Amino acid sequence: MKYSKSRPQSTQFTLVISMASLAFILALFFQLFVSVKSWGDEIKSQMKVYVYLSDSLQTNELASTITYFKSRPYLNQKDFKPELEFKSKAQIASEFLKSSQEDYQTLLGEENPFKNCLILGVKDEFKDEASFKKIVAEIQARPDVYEVTYPNTFLGSLLSKIKAVGYIGVILIVLLVLFVYIQLANNIRLHIHGNRVLIKTMQLLGSTNGFIKKPYLLNSLFVGFLGGVLGFVFADGAFYYFSTSIPEISSLFFEVSNQVQLAIVCVGFCSLFSLIASFFSITKYLKIQHTNLF
Repeated sequence: MKYSKSRPQSTQFTLVISMASLAFILALFFQLFVSVKSWGDEIKSQMKVYVYLSDSLQTNELASTITYFKSRPYLNQKDFKPELEFKSKAQIASEFLKSSQEDYQTLLGEENPFKNCLILGVKDEFKDEASFKKIVAEIQARPDVYEVTYPNTFLGSLLSKIKAVGYIGVILIVLLVLFVYIQLANNIRLHIHGNRVLIKTMQLLGSTNGFIKKPYLLNSLFVGFLGGVLGFVFADGAFYYFSTSIPEISSLFFEVSNQVQLAIVCVGFCSLFSLIASFFSITKYLKIQHTNLF
């Protein structure tokens, strides 16, 4: 019977495409997870406490109030500086005029009705409803404070929804990767199963287990690496297509750090997965007796 080389080449091609599919799926869900996390971080960064100060405060009292808030444990540090911004009532009035195109003096017939404001950035560990209420109660008790506001709508609903989306995404990733893992592991086992006679013959002729495993493991590493690279390229092509339709997301997809992480996830996971699956499959055939090969 004439021996054909098409079958092993076809098997190798199937494995590479399967690995590329796994990498593509991983890339999609990785970007989904990163996008949800980035969205949540962006929303959290906007969650600040707005402290409106009493008009009776003198300049020295204002400086003392600012010093007090800078020492509070819940105040966030940004670039090694307290995340605290002071906006005077004149500045707020000017911003109101620019945004609304309406003069408050014409509307209200009085002097500047706005209050001096301190905008406080809060540490992430304090960004929950109970902590915000405690912070607000503490600030509101001060005699130099007129009013305190914070984004209670975000705390009540939006953050919980973002967390739910994140958890669902992680569950879907795990289930999908597990399903693809089972399919790919079967393909790898079938590939090595086709060489079981050659493996056992080499073993009976005195070849060591390490010598027999080496070419299969190197081949599996190459297959995983090539599949991971192809999956990464296909995923980037899909992201580029989406970014041409929605330019706002291109900065997220094609940020250097994001691309590096995505490449590591695709290539690293596929290479490691292929190597581990091949190792266990070939170890199985090295342990069985030659009488049980068929």
